[in-house]
Amino acid sequence: MSLKKITSLSMLLSMLAMTYTGIILFLSPHGRIANWANWELLGLSKDQYAQLHSTFMVIFIIGGILHVYYNFKPMISYLKNKSKEFVFFTKDMLVASILFILFIVGTLFEITPFSNFLNFGDDFKSSWEKDYGTAPYSHAELSSLKSFAKKLSYDLEKVKEILNSNNIKFKEEQSLSSIGKVNALSPNFIYKLLQKNLQKEGDKSIPLTGLGKKTIKDIASTLNMTSEEFIVKLKTIGLDAKADDKFKEISEENDLSPIDVLKKLGFK
Repeated sequence: MSLKKITSLSMLLSMLAMTYTGIILFLSPHGRIANWANWELLGLSKDQYAQLHSTFMVIFIIGGILHVYYNFKPMISYLKNKSKEFVFFTKDMLVASILFILFIVGTLFEITPFSNFLNFGDDFKSSWEKDYGTAPYSHAELSSLKSFAKKLSYDLEKVKEILNSNNIKFKEEQSLSSIGKVNALSPNFIYKLLQKNLQKEGDKSIPLTGLGKKTIKDIASTLNMTSEEFIVKLKTIGLDAKADDKFKEISEENDLSPIDVLKKLGFK
């Protein structure tokens, strides 16, 4: 066996694995949606894909260090001019450095086409919400059944009655996520079941998660109104916006959070 060959092959396999997990993580739902709906692909959750990505990264880093060690002389030769003199900033190094800096600056300052690429990923992640729904409030899946019922103004005894009638095993102090795992159900399924049976018991609530990344048009849709109607409402509290503007940006420009704006408009 050759450690050098093992290093190269390990780097190749880990690179392929990281490419796959990286693409999945780039296109998978936002964490709030994935956790709420127990999202999985090929039997793996988003957290498991993230864990695989991290562990393969370790292999790749170790392999990279060994690769540099085994190929130190050839790499040093890349930093020499035609006279065989060591020059750190050779033309090749300059081009590589420019590309490196370009990707950092382009990403952090959201310069085209980097911003287009990232926005595509963000839009794709958000699109899962139409299929899987949104939690009524942030990290609702971590709330105990008792706390969840209280926050949504549901009668706890009726909640327990509904769950029992559907053969769902639970304890009051268990989180929705735990109850879901025990019964092979998603927190979203449990919520929809309760909502269906108790919609008259609880106040109709607006999902207050993921507001920051949504456009004015998206928020209007969530509130069951047209973009024009929502824009008019925003003007009543002194906010000017367009349908494609980010709700968070409009809010922060006026020293408000997205939730503050909704509360000012009378939504809960």
